[in-house]
Amino acid sequence: MFDVFLKELNDNGGSVRAYDAVARAARARIATEPQNAAALLLISAAAQQFVDAYDDQPLTSDAATEELSRFSALVASLDKAFTSGSFEDQLKALNEVATVLVNHRA
Repeated sequence: MFDVFLKELNDNGGSVRAYDAVARAARARIATEPQNAAALLLISAAAQQFVDAYDDQPLTSDAATEELSRFSALVASLDKAFTSGSFEDQLKALNEVATVLVNHRA
């Protein structure tokens, strides 16, 4: 469901532009998937956080790997909850991802 964003990111080398494309794609899907709007908005925000932190800034391979791992975990958590979880699982995943985003500064 949301794993398409990870594929897109990996297919495009995990660059700042790839994260930017993911952020835009996630926001665009909200119009056709309003039932997933909160999850898509969080995915977009996570990708945008990376763009804001590293656009025109140096990015080490270690930082890129760490950020990709963090982003992948967030997307996987949402994907699992929204694919096969209950409403409570979805709400828990949304709250956990939102908390990570607020506490993380790339």
